[in-house]
Amino acid sequence: MRHVVISAPGRIDVLPAPPPLPGPGDLLLAPLAIGLCRTDAELADCSHIYLRDGRASLPMTPGHEWVARVVAVGEEARGFAPGDRVVGECSIGCGHCLRCDAGDYHQCDARAETGIMKQEGALAGLVRFPATSAYKVPGEIADDDAVFAEPAAVALRAVLRAGWNKGDRVLVVGAGTIGWLAAAIAMDLYACEVAVMEPDEARMARAAGIGARPAELAEQFDVVIEASGNANGLRAALGRLASNGRLVAVSLTGCSSHPVDVDRMVVSDQSLTGSLGSPGVWSQMLQLLGRGRVRPAALITGRYPLAGAREAYAALLANAPGTGKLVIVPGDEDRNEDRGETATHADAAMEEEGVR
Repeated sequence: MRHVVISAPGRIDVLPAPPPLPGPGDLLLAPLAIGLCRTDAELADCSHIYLRDGRASLPMTPGHEWVARVVAVGEEARGFAPGDRVVGECSIGCGHCLRCDAGDYHQCDARAETGIMKQEGALAGLVRFPATSAYKVPGEIADDDAVFAEPAAVALRAVLRAGWNKGDRVLVVGAGTIGWLAAAIAMDLYACEVAVMEPDEARMARAAGIGARPAELAEQFDVVIEASGNANGLRAALGRLASNGRLVAVSLTGCSSHPVDVDRMVVSDQSLTGSLGSPGVWSQMLQLLGRGRVRPAALITGRYPLAGAREAYAALLANAPGTGKLVIVPGDEDRNEDRGETATHADAAMEEEGVR
């Protein structure tokens, strides 16, 4: 098979590899589509906080936003069968520490994060994945919407963490994938008006297409969701926060520090909450996508084969005006599904490991 490997800052290669050897509790998956996001850009240029603090290291195979088809099921995995379409969590806890027991597996000290640390990502012809972190995709959700499952879950958790009150004035800063999803989810769950701050005209137009409006000059808001991924966006979010306002920061900026007027936050009874990942919301997220009112496939602006990963990453890093979601689509040639020598080796390995 083939997989994408980041081996140094800016070094993206598509390389041959032996097929993965899933264990009894794993699924062997054939990725159908993988989305790229700003996290992937930060991994590619090595500005990501986990690479800076040593929690992650190169080389790595990225890809944490994906939809895949089940190829084989480990003998201890339950609830899945070959042919099922699945999506999966980014944060994978150890399953037995106090944080995992409390449902905070995304903060488990021993956690893996798909495509980031300790768990191979989906930018490959085949990938193994723990069945306990996978979810079946309902039939009514198309692949082009299902590939947004991970960012939709991240956006949903950020929205829920804001602590909503009737009549709240709502602002989303940044109308990239997470921002667009946060606006769409807030409108779907709370039937509220959502304002958006976004300098890119095409992205703002996509947000307007679902009913969001531009924020007015000096307008203040009770709930602000910061999803821009840059320091200027965080500064703008803080400046638009009303008294008693709640700011939820869901994006990483790649910067180690930001100036914050703490005195203003104290005297204004404001709160700033970080929101990492998507623990505990995946079932609700799939129900939401299944209703069909949130259709993120409209955000896709580029598709690439796995062999075109370098070009996809170049477009991601260039971040030209109007760029939406870039998606990589592996093919049979990337997984050796012609039942050649590599596939035969995989079959033998799966039989030995207890995978059916």
